[in-house]
Amino acid sequence: MSQYDEFALNYHWLYSDYVSSGKPALEENDDVLKDAGPKARILDCSCGIGTFAIALAKLGYEVSGSDGSLGMIEQADLAARKAKVDVPLKCCTWEDLPAHVTGPFDLVFCLGNAIGHTRDGEEMFRSVQGMRAVLRSGGKLVIDSRNWEQIRKEKTRFTPYQWRERAGQRCLPIYVWNFPERFEDAHTIEVLLVFDSDGKVSVRSYPIVYYPFRVEELIERLRRAGFTNIQNRFSENREGYRVIAS
Repeated sequence: MSQYDEFALNYHWLYSDYVSSGKPALEENDDVLKDAGPKARILDCSCGIGTFAIALAKLGYEVSGSDGSLGMIEQADLAARKAKVDVPLKCCTWEDLPAHVTGPFDLVFCLGNAIGHTRDGEEMFRSVQGMRAVLRSGGKLVIDSRNWEQIRKEKTRFTPYQWRERAGQRCLPIYVWNFPERFEDAHTIEVLLVFDSDGKVSVRSYPIVYYPFRVEELIERLRRAGFTNIQNRFSENREGYRVIAS
């Protein structure tokens, strides 16, 4: 995902210090982590800059990470070294996971709304096939996503976040949403980072493209890929949801 390569260096500004610790992701997925046990082998296949994978490694899990962006993998590697944890990392697509990571894994996570980067139903199907191929028998895949139906219903154009301050620099992240007429068309989110350094303001823009889908479509593609016991945590009034598939 080359659209993240340049963004990777500044991606951390999207996260508060609390989110950067990985604790929210740990809490949200405490149920599957407990079921898998403390010796579970885990793959974070949308690892980004390594936040969740590093948090898992600090708890003693055997963790690997992968991402489609080389820039993200480079930042994750730097963060893992700084945290002094061992997290093997690979840059590859989800379809190519079997050729790049050493499975099988007890848990595979695909978090951060990442699955929305698959460009159509067949690419999503091949992607979850790749995830299934590196799971052990009885292992679980956890996917989270934005609720695209709600997003399309509300059509909020601007989403500002809170100012972040680090190393004497301040940054305000803002999402600018662009909504095409049709649900299935590509949606571009322009991520603006407004920097304030000693009273001098600068702005950096990173356009990120997503391809919306309905929860029923995700579940159908998981079934086609051979997953069973699919638990759907979707609610039409919530911003996001999880799907857990064995």
